Amino acid sequence: MTVTMSIAAHYEQFLELLGRDPGSTPDGRDTVRARYGERVDPSGGSQPIVLMRDEWIRNQIDLTLALGRLLTEDDVVVSAVPYELSFIGAEVDRVIEMVGASVISVGTSGTICPMPRLLGLIEQYEVTALVCSPAFAAELASLAVSLGQRPPHSTIRMIVCVGEVCSTERLEHVGAAWAAKTSALYGTPSTPTVAVACEHGALHLCDHRLRAEVRDGPRGELLLDGRPTGELAELWPADRGCHCGAAGRVLVPLGRVAAAIPGPHGLVSAADVERIVFGHTGLAPHFACDVRDGTFHVTCAATDPETVADGAVRRSIRSGIADALGVAAEVTIVDVKDWSTATT
Repeated sequence: MTVTMSIAAHYEQFLELLGRDPGSTPDGRDTVRARYGERVDPSGGSQPIVLMRDEWIRNQIDLTLALGRLLTEDDVVVSAVPYELSFIGAEVDRVIEMVGASVISVGTSGTICPMPRLLGLIEQYEVTALVCSPAFAAELASLAVSLGQRPPHSTIRMIVCVGEVCSTERLEHVGAAWAAKTSALYGTPSTPTVAVACEHGALHLCDHRLRAEVRDGPRGELLLDGRPTGELAELWPADRGCHCGAAGRVLVPLGRVAAAIPGPHGLVSAADVERIVFGHTGLAPHFACDVRDGTFHVTCAATDPETVADGAVRRSIRSGIADALGVAAEVTIVDVKDWSTATT
């Protein structure tokens, strides 16, 4: 059986489950609760989330079809994504199994499987793909180098980045650290699969099941089925097509609304800053950015100690952010070996 047939079979099985409809409201909505989770609100408190059965299954279908274009039955995949009170970990595990690949679930707590042990598993089982955040992939590569390993010579061929907004510029740096292809997917705490990547790297909205709008123009808070998400995004107009030819509208995630600051042309996010930063060469794929007193405070890492000592790159990044985005930024560049210390 080919991988395509396997995915199609699971797709049909899921649709059959949806068709059984053991419980629904008079207007036809599913009332069977499948999963409980929690999200963090802008004040830092936890709020409950419940996914109904049909939502849970349809999210898995879209992710299965997306990852089915990237993975095969021969792949061994590490899933290093959150599991506790979130949806993404359980969804990724199920999807990898439906694609037919093997999965090693390590999570992100670092208790049972800290990064040094994970590097050993990658070597022992010839892991071919990572599903993790960009920050996790960058830190894992740095650790491997510090232990005398050469990540570009590992068996990793694909990295799927989830759980953190990442510009295409930074994604290229992540891929270069491992000499691997990269892709991304986008979801919110309430909707684990919102948009999936095409072969050109654009994130296409799953608009066959989601109604997406952006509050106050082309850039603003993302609304899904009329509900605010707290996420900042851009949504391409319906008549602006992607080079891949797919029908789904392109969504550009920009992070949390609460983490953006006003600029001369609207809200500016850390993702905007990230694009400027990773337009420069010689940087490792590490990135940290927070807002204090209306100013972005950016920390990045250089692979060449001379870049750290020479302030020219730092000044160039700072002026580039001011010129392109019209906002102030303080920039710190550290040696990649000092990254963990610099960001704790």
